[in-house]
Amino acid sequence: MKIRLAGAEVFVGQGGVDWEAGRRTLVLQHGAGMDRTVWVLLARYFARHGFNLVCADLPAHGGSRGDALTTVEAQAAFLWQLLDELQESHALPSTPAVLGGHSMGALIAVEAAGQQPERVEQLLLFGSGYPMPVAQPLLEAAAANEQTAVDMIAIYSHCLKSQLGHNAVAGISVQNSAMALLERCAPGVLHADLAACNAYAGLDAAAKAFGEGKATLIVGAEDRMTPLKMSRNLAGQLGAELVVLKDCGHMVMSEQPEDTLQAVRRVLL
Repeated sequence: MKIRLAGAEVFVGQGGVDWEAGRRTLVLQHGAGMDRTVWVLLARYFARHGFNLVCADLPAHGGSRGDALTTVEAQAAFLWQLLDELQESHALPSTPAVLGGHSMGALIAVEAAGQQPERVEQLLLFGSGYPMPVAQPLLEAAAANEQTAVDMIAIYSHCLKSQLGHNAVAGISVQNSAMALLERCAPGVLHADLAACNAYAGLDAAAKAFGEGKATLIVGAEDRMTPLKMSRNLAGQLGAELVVLKDCGHMVMSEQPEDTLQAVRRVLL
């Protein structure tokens, strides 16, 4: 569905199922340079297993218009503005939500939970860690809108098997699919996202406000974008369960879709 928010069009995915009263709400936020399509499997599954799904494109991403938001704090505030609008005018029930996010989206989810902890049931964080520094060559390439930025992300985000084409679906390259998605970014958007991740320093305060024991991290054993050291640090700050998937890099939803789905099922169902 498309809505208007602060004068700009925002695309909100629902997993193909209309929202209903009496259901829990699951919000899934995409990462840097990506859009709602990274959540296709999880969104469609949980929309058919008792959840109202909210998978929105951030401003300037996917089907949403407007300008890219340049800080994680602003992105989290946008998420609450969106949920307020959906609850007030589009029949989304006003109940505490499960907030999920991948990579930058995980930082957004934690920051949002810190901003309004009473509205968050629990956190689901994918391919995430803290801090989330971005190498200077990648920032410079993204600022110049160079193809090398996409290439670097594709290489460092996927484990060796994924780069060699290993996939349960014949003919599918998850690395090439990720590159195609990143290449659709408007100029400046990928850099804004990466710079926001690199600059974010608010997790300590957000974790303290939200509390411990209400989060799960699902990460890849071979993630080179947010290595396990950073994932363990984030899990420790949140008192979170840490689920590590074998033969998997940063893109857990596409590299190990079934294992990721089952990990989320164990938490939510």
